[in-house]
Amino acid sequence: MSQSGISYFDTPKKARMKGAANFNNAMGIPYFYNNLFQYYGVSKQRGYEVVPENRGAKPILSSKDLHCVDRFLQDLGWDARVLTWDQLAEELNLNCCGRTLKTHIGSMDYHKCIACCKGWVNGKLATKRKDWCLLMRRVRFSDEVHWSVGPEGKVKIIRKPGERLCADCVQHTLNREDEKKNQRLHSWAAVGYNFKSNLNFHTTKSRNGKMSLEVYRDQILEPIVKPWLERGDNFVLEEDNDSGHGGGDSKGGNIVKTWKKKNKLEHYFNCSGSPDLAPIENCWRPPKQFLQRFPHWDEFETRELAVEGWGTVTQHFINKQVDSMPRRLQDCIDLEGQMTGW
Repeated sequence: MSQSGISYFDTPKKARMKGAANFNNAMGIPYFYNNLFQYYGVSKQRGYEVVPENRGAKPILSSKDLHCVDRFLQDLGWDARVLTWDQLAEELNLNCCGRTLKTHIGSMDYHKCIACCKGWVNGKLATKRKDWCLLMRRVRFSDEVHWSVGPEGKVKIIRKPGERLCADCVQHTLNREDEKKNQRLHSWAAVGYNFKSNLNFHTTKSRNGKMSLEVYRDQILEPIVKPWLERGDNFVLEEDNDSGHGGGDSKGGNIVKTWKKKNKLEHYFNCSGSPDLAPIENCWRPPKQFLQRFPHWDEFETRELAVEGWGTVTQHFINKQVDSMPRRLQDCIDLEGQMTGW
């Protein structure tokens, strides 16, 4: 006995036990490991250290097979990933069912899941989006936003229990024609890395808030953008491809194009149908949510709340959105121009 109380297990005994196991295996003589260990007076744990247990069948897929599966999935990408497990096994001639392949490949952290569903983009627009992403450089993102004065949609009131129609119904005091007009304020702003403009309100005769060339030149470019150029700011102005921004030709000449050329404004138009590639779209959410928290029944209240809500958009938040542009562009390229989750 050793000092630890465990029987001494010498090398000759190991050799005899291993030889007996090898002889029985070679001759096909059935035996139990427990009987072998008991005959030589050793425990199961020590016995299996000398005579490895040969339990179960050999794995159907070898490590070489799994490596081939991994390479196939990496090289073909989407085309391979949409195959079923059975189709994948058949494609690689693995001589196993899909369930077996699923079990083995799961050890490499491959799993099936439902593909993400995002807005579909047609082929022409997808190609345009991808090409545009490759040209992206330094930018100040600009955009217009519209603020509703008063509640949007029909006015709702609290009704008494069991009450449906009453003599003093509010419908007699409401002017539904005014309600349909849904008065709105229109504003413009721009953001960039370590840059945030004020919220600048403008007027327009269009009921939907669409800017004309004259409004954009006289109320935005001249009083707001021109001072940036005069003080030497180094930037490229991003705009949506709206006709009021000089995106199209107009009769009598395009006065916005002429202004940009005269003042040497570097600019580009955002790819159409691509709000996910303009970080300023993310910056409109906080002020709009802020505006919904308070009643705003007239133009002055709405303007004050809009400015206050715009103040809640921090420069840190803006920088974070701008920093995400490389990832947005790469996501768009990787998705072959399809809509991203930004």
